[in-house]
Amino acid sequence: MEWVAAVRSLTGVALGFTTATASAALFLRVDDVNYALAFGHGWRYLHEGRIDRQFGLDVAVRLLDPDDIRQVTRWALSAKSRVDRNMVPGGQGLWAFGLREHAELVRRLTGKVSSHITVDLAYVHKRGQRRNFKLGLECGDGLHVPLGIEGDSLVSDLRFLTQVVDHLPVHDRLEPLQWVRRLARGTEMAELLDSTAADLLANEDPDHGEIGVAYPARYYDGPGVRRFRGQIGQVTFDTDDLTVDDLRAGVRHCTAEECLRVLRTGYIEGFDDSGVSLGGEVSALHWMAAEIINPDYRFILIDGDWYEFGEKYLDHVDRVVSDAFKDGPDWELPAWTTAPPNEAGVVVEGAYNRHVAEVDTRFMCLDRKLIRTRIHPRGFEACDLLGPGNVLVHVKKVSTDTGSSALSHLFAQGLVAIESLTDRATWDEFVTLVGSHDEKRAATLGSRPSGLVYAIHRSDKALEPNTLFTFARSALVSASVALSTCNVPLRIAVIP
Repeated sequence: MEWVAAVRSLTGVALGFTTATASAALFLRVDDVNYALAFGHGWRYLHEGRIDRQFGLDVAVRLLDPDDIRQVTRWALSAKSRVDRNMVPGGQGLWAFGLREHAELVRRLTGKVSSHITVDLAYVHKRGQRRNFKLGLECGDGLHVPLGIEGDSLVSDLRFLTQVVDHLPVHDRLEPLQWVRRLARGTEMAELLDSTAADLLANEDPDHGEIGVAYPARYYDGPGVRRFRGQIGQVTFDTDDLTVDDLRAGVRHCTAEECLRVLRTGYIEGFDDSGVSLGGEVSALHWMAAEIINPDYRFILIDGDWYEFGEKYLDHVDRVVSDAFKDGPDWELPAWTTAPPNEAGVVVEGAYNRHVAEVDTRFMCLDRKLIRTRIHPRGFEACDLLGPGNVLVHVKKVSTDTGSSALSHLFAQGLVAIESLTDRATWDEFVTLVGSHDEKRAATLGSRPSGLVYAIHRSDKALEPNTLFTFARSALVSASVALSTCNVPLRIAVIP
């Protein structure tokens, strides 16, 4: 095994490993910085709470060439987290990966070092004279980089990496990648946030934060959940409307220290109208989102992990949300209460969508008309309404009771629709669906979506940018990023 020789050279210890699963970790202190070098699966030996998860990206934003990024792993920051990995073998600019304005948290970057930066590493001294040589780096939770395998050269290389983080300026085009930071588990701050979230779950306190329901990553696409079943602690539930009270009921008699552990070991599963599971059992903690507000920091809990928001990210969210509301469509939808109510006297979304299509022929109701593809075998909704100019309109009624999950799912549905319909074969399926209702309308659709409108009715107060739920605001930003990459206009329509 190649790295066994490196360990022997550095330490004089002959490990004698021969299998492909062997592992080792070397710990050393260079000046005032502690480093761990992992060989094989040696990273498993490291204590989660002691790892600087930002180190790899701190190096990346200072050394990598933005126009020579080859792979990006990103986690969309919304209450419906998802992971995307994009790779372009030939290397392309950062914009090729859909990271416009970098509003998404980036977990890993792979690329080449900028040619104008002098890299003082032993490996570069040996190989750097080759024609067109550029050092490649993999930067994530850690840093994958060739280092010297002799004591002096290794110490010199690590000292150089320390100087990179401490003294080199951040590239202005990569700087937004630091707007959001993931917090390592097991740290004192993570434990403090866990305790604060438990307190907020037990007692609402808007001045210090917010607890909400959030769809976990596994439920990102596909139809909306119509039934929720699960167990938290000793409490089981079966409901068509998952709320914070359902989460709270299972931990009502828990101490703050026990609260998140009970949520983590509990489970919730979502089902469609036919009783088919949409994503299997998922930890109840992953169905909860939380925001902690403090004069000195702001953290958000999504899919079981804590993230810290920087002021620049918050400013960016404000700008994107305000722009979406300001540039609304040039048509209006009828008031929500004009649609016929059900037996309980409530206007549901399906009835409202049908009502709109009946009173305004510019709209076609496609609510719950699913398009099934290889990527989306459960099907996805292209839109609730096909509107004027053939824009896709996604409709949702929200209130304080529904929390963030309703809007987060709305924004996710629109995002899935646009990403799917930019595929030609899937677009053809959509044209066929429209044609089954109106062949003349189908003939006007063109070759791709012309726009996306999120139509929202808030029943308990006026819907404005500043009354959007915290988690929904981040979800809207993630959708905006993807839609701008696809060159599809995004607008918000407020339903009176």
